[in-house]
Amino acid sequence: MKFTLALTLATVASAETWKITSLDQGTRANLCERQIQFCRIDCGGADQAPKAFCNEKTLAWGCGCLERTPNFLLWNWPVSVADCKGSNDACRTNCNEAKSGDRNQCFTKCEATHQCNTENAPISYTNSTDVDTAPIYIGPAVSYNGTKLGDLNDGNTRPDSLEISQVASASASASASASGAKTSASGSADKTSSAAKSSTPNGAASAKVFGYAGLTLLVAAGTTLF
Repeated sequence: MKFTLALTLATVASAETWKITSLDQGTRANLCERQIQFCRIDCGGADQAPKAFCNEKTLAWGCGCLERTPNFLLWNWPVSVADCKGSNDACRTNCNEAKSGDRNQCFTKCEATHQCNTENAPISYTNSTDVDTAPIYIGPAVSYNGTKLGDLNDGNTRPDSLEISQVASASASASASASGAKTSASGSADKTSSAAKSSTPNGAASAKVFGYAGLTLLVAAGTTLF
């Protein structure tokens, strides 16, 4: 029993934990530059993107256009892709450092749960309500298409559910639609989606907030939100 416990602790201690903020400053600055450029291109120019922001320290980002909701798919945004790839690298590292189990099978699972640049990628919880509000970073392991992915093996303990305020704290209408009660998949996805789209960002009354799609996807996947 003592030997088993020691082995378990050693395995946990050696596991790599992925944190996107562990990227070096130069990489974070480049990601933010590309992220803001993505938003401006999507909105039709810098003057059409009053809610384009990215914090080089926290990698909190957001995008809002004057005329429409941005079209770029969430899983293709630079910060989201970097988050997915970093999680995948940590997953593979942890496969190599595992004390037992089939290593090749572990690698295969990493690839299956980290299909970056596709709707099958795990949701990146890096979007935020404003440049000074840090993201929640870690949320349920759910893909952009609503599939529950299970253990991402990137060293993070992920919750099965989220508080709505964690995902869209700036959206009064999203919070109102939840009415402070538990919200499940039945009939809630459309309400959450429309509420998120109708919220307005600080300093840009006519801009539409982008980045709360994860909230709708979690509801669609049957994840209970508190």
